Amino acid sequence: MKKTIITIVIACCVHFAYSQVFDYLPMINGDTLIKHTYYTLSYSEQHEQPKWVAYELKPEMLFKVVERKNNFRVDPTVLTGSATYSDYKSAPLYDAGHMLCSRNMQFSCEAMDETFFMSNMSPQHKDLNRIRWAHLESLERSMVERNGTLYIVCGPVLSSISHKIGVTNQVSVPDYYYKIILKNDSQSTKCIAFLMPNEKCPLPLESYTVSVDSIESITGIDFFPNLPDVVEKEIEALTDKVNWSFKKPRSNYGYNKEAVKCK
Repeated sequence: MKKTIITIVIACCVHFAYSQVFDYLPMINGDTLIKHTYYTLSYSEQHEQPKWVAYELKPEMLFKVVERKNNFRVDPTVLTGSATYSDYKSAPLYDAGHMLCSRNMQFSCEAMDETFFMSNMSPQHKDLNRIRWAHLESLERSMVERNGTLYIVCGPVLSSISHKIGVTNQVSVPDYYYKIILKNDSQSTKCIAFLMPNEKCPLPLESYTVSVDSIESITGIDFFPNLPDVVEKEIEALTDKVNWSFKKPRSNYGYNKEAVKCK
């Protein structure tokens, strides 16, 4: 893939009958699934990182009840062995970038701690991870506050790899990262998706646009296959930013108590 600054924004809105229980995981084709309390991922042993990470984010999960406490560690549930934090420390330009970010899980010590498994990490350039990707994570929480429960799938584009880092393991460095956000309730179904190059992204989040279909094309992943076919086809093909707000997120989401330390 030609490495140019691309970001995707897809948004569309469709109404249809709502099912009480919705399976939001991507299509599973012999993937190695790892299930934690608040997220599920497909682990790629070849690239030593997740192929995708999927989770549900609710308004009551936005409160910053506990302080962040770093606990980067191997994931014992990856039977083939996950990457180590030392693999990332060997490459100063790259962070161990959370796919499910720890801030999304700071409603409890246990939930936050689970985000530090290395199976949830991918080598993001520090100028992406600490700036524009962090802005996207804040916007994601703001979208939950405005829209209610959302379903998120994100990960690296493993079909486009620049090089590898690591000491014990060889961890692939992707050229791009994606995040797709879905609302699916009794009121509406709509989605918005982002694709960012693994480098400094100087443009506003809403500036980089393609379709979910395009992300599926470059990743080989079928997202939200359990939506009705007609709905899936429509929301994944269209681009419409009108149905989502890009206003600056609030930092505390109405929670004003001081965060406590985890043991």
